[in-house]
Amino acid sequence: MKKRNTRSRRNTNNTDTLLKLYEIYDNHRNAVLWFLEELDAKNYEGYLEKYSGASSERSHFIAVCGFFELSGVLVSSGLIDQNLYFDIFNPTPFWDKAKPIVEGMRTKRPHIYENFELLNNKRLSWAKKRNNDRSKLLVERK
Repeated sequence: MKKRNTRSRRNTNNTDTLLKLYEIYDNHRNAVLWFLEELDAKNYEGYLEKYSGASSERSHFIAVCGFFELSGVLVSSGLIDQNLYFDIFNPTPFWDKAKPIVEGMRTKRPHIYENFELLNNKRLSWAKKRNNDRSKLLVERK
C-alpha cells in the first residue's frame, strides 16, 4: 500500500509542477513569440546593441531563458519526469537561437543558463531514443 501512495504522490507532484510550468509559459506567450519570431541577434555583441538596458526585448529574452533554466533544474533533479515535460515543451528551437548569445554572456558569467543547455541536450537524446523506439515498434508490427 505504501508504494501506491508514494507513486500517487509522485504523479500528483509531476502533474502539479507541469501545470504550473505551463501556466508560467502561457503567461509569457508574448515573450515566447518574440523570441521565436523577432529575436535577431547572431551573437552577444549584436544582442547588446539591439536589446540593452531595460528594454521589453531584453525582458522577453530573460523570461524565456529563465523558464527553460528553471525547467532544466526541475528535470535534472527529478522533480518532474522528463517524458512528461518533453511531451509538452521543446527547448531546442529556443536554445538554437539563444546559444550564440549565451556563449558570449559566459565570458563574464560562466554558468549562466547551463541548465537550459543541459535541458536541450536531454531533449535531443530523448527525441532520438523516442524515434528509435517508434521505428522498432513499426518494424515489429509488420
